[in-house]
Amino acid sequence: MSLHKEICKYIARSSSKPLHKLEFEPTKRKTGALSQIFRKVFFPYYFKFIRAPYERWQFCAMTKFLREHGLMYDDMYSDKDPVIERAISLLPKDIQIKRYRRMLRGTHINFLRLYLHPSEQNYDPYIPYLAPYIEEAKFQLQEEEELLGYHPYDRRLYTGGATGFGDLEPGMHFLVSIPNLYGAAIPHTLKKK
Repeated sequence: MSLHKEICKYIARSSSKPLHKLEFEPTKRKTGALSQIFRKVFFPYYFKFIRAPYERWQFCAMTKFLREHGLMYDDMYSDKDPVIERAISLLPKDIQIKRYRRMLRGTHINFLRLYLHPSEQNYDPYIPYLAPYIEEAKFQLQEEEELLGYHPYDRRLYTGGATGFGDLEPGMHFLVSIPNLYGAAIPHTLKKK
């Protein structure tokens, strides 16, 4: 059990008066006349003519990318995340194999700079096949955290390489491959005379 739960139990046991639930009342912010005009005049046009078309374009571009490479949206989750890692382990074997083969095919197609045949692109990439397993994985990890007393991220004793920022995969904070592109990290050997 966590400390705050124990404290709440102690307060509930030891208090003589019954505890009343308080309703949340958001504080009213004082806004100036200029900001009110800005909200009423500028915001509707901004969302209608700038933000919404951009989000539609983003959604269409993502859908096109997923269909051209034969991927599902749930394939794009990083399996370095403990929740996703557990959810993938909970998947039935046939769905695991299909996911793995889709990712292999997508990587190979991307490497060859090709796209799938249009007849194979006619599907919905946003079917959330991983969603129920993610919920189950969250529940399992929460149970483990309560029973074993550690957070799932703490099982990785040392991550981060040279950065020390706790990267779960290389290149999260710095582009680690750039020094090696032109041989900057390769030691130079001394020539014998």
